[in-house]
Amino acid sequence: MARSDRRLFGRGLIAGYAAVAIVAMPVTSHAVMIDNPTSEVTGDAEFLAAEQLVKEQRFEEALPLLKQVLARDPGNADAYNYLAFSQRKLGRLEEAFANYVRALDLDPDHMGAREYLGELYLQLGRRDKAEEQLSRLMVLCPLGCEARDDLARAISESRRNQPPEARDGLP
Repeated sequence: MARSDRRLFGRGLIAGYAAVAIVAMPVTSHAVMIDNPTSEVTGDAEFLAAEQLVKEQRFEEALPLLKQVLARDPGNADAYNYLAFSQRKLGRLEEAFANYVRALDLDPDHMGAREYLGELYLQLGRRDKAEEQLSRLMVLCPLGCEARDDLARAISESRRNQPPEARDGLP
């Protein structure tokens, strides 16, 4: 092999190794940050404990912790979202609605709050309002994401199981 051929061959190997290294890089750390930025960034022990309680569906226990977090950090959209989610699961729909709105006032692009507000609207028979939330999620994640896919699925199921007219309830 001529010297210039060896040099090109060597450059090709280096480029190939670099491509393999980039493809093989783990993306999980980025996925965690996108899916749940607050718990990863702040490390707030009360927030993390409340988040775990919510994931374990221990909503009543999560409420006081979330309220403590919000007393300390009233700008925490994630805490408002978890608070509203817990309230919704406990049937406290008006409180949940107010807290989803607070979360979205703080972070209009909060995908979790958009998804769950859409689900609340479905509970109230307001498919039109749920579809507005889905439209916003389609803008926020045009290639698809869990929040968008879950709300789309819930809306689709509501079409099969519920007449289109709205029940009395929240705006």
